[in-house]
Amino acid sequence: MEKYEGAEAFVEVLNAHGVENIFFNPGSATVPIQVTISKYRAAGKRAPRLILCLDESLTMTAAHGHYMVSGRPQVIMAHCELGTQRVGGAFLNAQFGRIPVIMWAGLQLPGSPRVNWKQEPYDQGLIVRNSVKWDHQIDSHENIHDVLQKAFQIAYTEPCGPVYLAFPPSILTEKIDRVKIPPSAITPVSTVAPADVDSLNKAAEILIEAENPLIVAGYTGRHHQSVPALVELAETLCAPVITSQTWMNFPHTHPLCAGVEQYRGSRKTNPFADADVLLVIDYDMPYAVSETLPGPEAKIIHIDLDPLTRGRPLWNRGSDIYIEADSREAIPALKNIISQRLTPEKRTQFQERFKQLESKHKKQREGWHALAMSKADQKPISADWLCHCISDVIDEDAIITSFMISPQAPVTEQIPRTKPGTFIGNAGGSVQFALGAAFGAKIAAPDRTVVSVTTDGGFVWSCPVATLWTARAYNAPFLSIILNNQGYNIIRKMAQKGYGENKLTDEIAFEAGVDIKPPPDYALIAQACGAYGRMVEDPADVMPALRDALEQVRRGIPAVLDVRIERE
Repeated sequence: MEKYEGAEAFVEVLNAHGVENIFFNPGSATVPIQVTISKYRAAGKRAPRLILCLDESLTMTAAHGHYMVSGRPQVIMAHCELGTQRVGGAFLNAQFGRIPVIMWAGLQLPGSPRVNWKQEPYDQGLIVRNSVKWDHQIDSHENIHDVLQKAFQIAYTEPCGPVYLAFPPSILTEKIDRVKIPPSAITPVSTVAPADVDSLNKAAEILIEAENPLIVAGYTGRHHQSVPALVELAETLCAPVITSQTWMNFPHTHPLCAGVEQYRGSRKTNPFADADVLLVIDYDMPYAVSETLPGPEAKIIHIDLDPLTRGRPLWNRGSDIYIEADSREAIPALKNIISQRLTPEKRTQFQERFKQLESKHKKQREGWHALAMSKADQKPISADWLCHCISDVIDEDAIITSFMISPQAPVTEQIPRTKPGTFIGNAGGSVQFALGAAFGAKIAAPDRTVVSVTTDGGFVWSCPVATLWTARAYNAPFLSIILNNQGYNIIRKMAQKGYGENKLTDEIAFEAGVDIKPPPDYALIAQACGAYGRMVEDPADVMPALRDALEQVRRGIPAVLDVRIERE
């Protein structure tokens, strides 16, 4: 039988699974793969493109963003334990975001007698074990084809998630039998049976009789076809919908959209308070502990593939009815059952509820618009005015990547998104998301405008030098807008509570480690990387600056706007 090296086997398995790119940071263990891929591509043979990332954390955030736009398999590579540790919080983000990424990392000194402080054999997978679906250390006698096939299967079986493979470098240069690898499905696979009809009927009955039903959607928008299906369900029930900050699950301008759930910030409200029945679909409890809870008497109907939402029951109480199902099938099935059960009286009642919700939604959006316009001349710049201007200069197909803590409300209220896949956010707690995710999104959708909206802390955590250099080098320009409040505002508020009535002065705030003053000039950092950079401090300059920056992006140059905003 014909033989080939393990590195070639690695490439062939990735080809079979439709992997188009490998986001990586190199090390000695990855060199055989780098050489093999460069030879394949030079010879005109199919192989994933290597995308060099100057920081390992960028490999994961880029893959994260790419998957949220493309839905395609993702593989990242880094050097041994050092590269693994450097990925850091991006692993947790991928776990909470249900992102199927395979990380391929070499083993440092495989077979070494190294032990930890408990005198246990060193286990490299332990670094990430709490944040993955599966980790595995490949033995030299194992078949690389079989291990990789299993990794893809686990990562892409719903609920999806990251997988970690640690390999002895020698397997990449050893000769093994060449085998034909059939093409595999490149979409997530659900292993659950169709939704239980009796449970759907019971849920329909409860929802029809509810006075104030509320639909809560977490990550249904990962399947684009679920967005119009959810609209049909909401319109049939005439129920408001709360959508998440992670996916565009429901059009923000639809009359039944009750808003985007807020986890932090001064305008955070409790959207669940008045609901007597909650229909919760594909929803995980947020990484940041939520302070908003449903009423104690409210019934909860939960449709999902994971009853424990990453190990935590809904609002620490669980659901009254749990329906294990793929929402792509359950949403239209539930909608059909409700439609068939509606009496003329109920339809009239529902239409009246729709009118009330439509009026409430219209008043809400008008209020947000008025708020932004009232702050058009405010200094420091208002986040509402900035986000209003962003909305004015982008088109409906533009992709927003965002992770906010304090200024959450202005982003979700002033930049409405209406199309599937046009808003992607971070379900985890590590702020190193928006910049790298924007780069990955642009690689996935090169013909679309991609805008990263993040805080100054998020910009720093996102490794801007590494990200902007890579974006320029690989012709993947995007616009990064920094809502720069020059500090960790949410932590500053917590510190202020500790001071009681005494005002937290700037001097004390610096000593307490909650202010970033004097702030770096992020525009200069962008320019040093070959990107367009501009600081914006005057509200009159916001719109011209946005137009100029987007023009640079259209010319193929990444752009950064460092906008100095007010603190909430």
